[in-house]
Amino acid sequence: MKKIADLLNKKKTSNVFSPDIDDKTIESVFLSILKKEMKNISRADIREAKLKNQKLFVKTIHPAVASEIWRRREKIVSEVNRELGREIIKEIRAV
Repeated sequence: MKKIADLLNKKKTSNVFSPDIDDKTIESVFLSILKKEMKNISRADIREAKLKNQKLFVKTIHPAVASEIWRRREKIVSEVNRELGREIIKEIRAV
């Protein structure tokens, strides 16, 4: 059994606890930024958003939605990274 102190030391960074950023958090931030950038796109238009090797893979219900995300990808990436406080995403692949 692991000691609690060992687990807490892994999360500790310069006397501040930094929470891990999981896929659901990234997806939530991505969708909130997407709603700000494109008013006509909702959660129902995005089937799935996965992060793999600093690339966000986004599956959409229609190619037009993917095209709109692709057109604004640079601004979306910079806004998501700014919101998360560090560089998590380097590029977006919309399908």
